[in-house]
This record gives sequence, structure tokens and C-alpha cells, in this order.
Amino acid sequence: MKEAEKILDSQLWHACAGGMVQMPLVNSKVFYFPQGHAEHALANVDFAASPRVPPLILCRVAAVKFMADPETDEVYAKIRLVPIGNNEPDYDDDGVLGSNGSEAPEKPASFAKTLTQSDANNGGGFSVPRYCAETIFPRLDYKADPPVQTVIVKDVHGEIWKFRHIYRGTPRRHLLTTGWSTFVNQKKLVAGDSIVFLRAENGDLCVGIRRAKRGAVGGPESPSGWNSAAGNCVTPYGGFSVFLRE
Repeated sequence: MKEAEKILDSQLWHACAGGMVQMPLVNSKVFYFPQGHAEHALANVDFAASPRVPPLILCRVAAVKFMADPETDEVYAKIRLVPIGNNEPDYDDDGVLGSNGSEAPEKPASFAKTLTQSDANNGGGFSVPRYCAETIFPRLDYKADPPVQTVIVKDVHGEIWKFRHIYRGTPRRHLLTTGWSTFVNQKKLVAGDSIVFLRAENGDLCVGIRRAKRGAVGGPESPSGWNSAAGNCVTPYGGFSVFLRE
């Protein structure tokens, strides 16, 4: 039996994806470019079998699933598009290109830091920026000597991690010590990767990862899914399941 797909909280997904990433809203209209999608497909797509596929197709967003790779923690989206039959593009429609006039929900507090060589060293600790320590993490008792606490965080798969958060040194600074090396090793983090901390609406502290871009020029692209015959649509183009990765 196929394992059920695990859907991420959209706020955690957006924090991990970064502020430059924008996703269309469900029921909004977007233009789908088959040839552009095919260039990123896992296998060659033969357009000879469908010679009448146009260069762009006006679609409605039927569903958006926010997901994460089970091995790398990198986030991606699975988007279900339904072609709009016999409709001319309406550029005055507020739903075109994902904008429907509704206000964006308030973003929860989050912070991202690119790992230094010291942060990513096996056996080392993580230097926590002051803003993150005082805004995202639970408040330390600065009257204690030294101020220390156990920070409990949840990753994109729901796994729990525990870090020792201490305020020490000359000059004093915030550090994650015990538990950090295990996290670095299991997540295979290296200098240049980014760590994202987010305080969810329910108070949970979450952690995500943004991997540094790797691979030589001309290497394989990130995989995308291609399903040109999915769904039960009355239009001649069927349905499209689109997988977008950073």
C-alpha cells in the first residue's frame, strides 16, 4: 500500500522556502507552460503524441500540497492544475496569476541563519543570533548562573530534537551545545546551508533547512513530476500534476 503523503504546515513551508517564493492560491488562475515543465521532467516528454498542445494553457489551481523531501528536508510543492476550457485569458480577472485580492495572513515569527564553518563542525555548537534567541526561543532566566535551558524543536517531519541553549562566554553570546552535533550529523549539514527556526501559532518551536545550491553547471535539474493524463477533465488537455522544487 502506498504510504500516505505527509502535508506540511503552510507557514513552516513558507519559512523554509524563503521570502522570494510565492505560491498561487487555490481557485486562482495561472498560465501553465507545458514545454517549460517538460524541460524539467524526469524523462523525455514526446510532444509528437499531442501535437496540438499550445505553448501556454490557462488553468485554475485545484489544490496545493506543501511537502518536504524525507531525506533532505528540502521543501517542495505539489500543485494540481485544471485547464479552463474555451475561456479566453481575462487579464482583468483578479484571480489571474494567483492574486485574488485577499490579504495575506500574518506571518509567524521566524529566523534563518546561514551556517558558518564553526556552526557545521562536528562536535561544535551553534552560535544563535540574539534576535532569534530573544524572539523565537523561550525566554532565558538571566538571573541564573549560567542562564541555560533545554530547547525542544520539531522538524518538518514531526521529529523532536532537543538542544541545550546557554548564554555564556566573554563577551556573552547565545549557543546551542548538547544535541546540536547530532542534528548536524543526521541532517548532513555543511557550511553554507541555512537553518530556519519558526515559532508556530500554537507555540511550537519548529526547525527547517535550506540546502546550499550544489552541483556543476549542466548537471541534472531538480526533479519535477509530469502527468499529462491525470484527472477527469472535459478539456482536450486533461489535467496536470505539477511538482515544484527549489
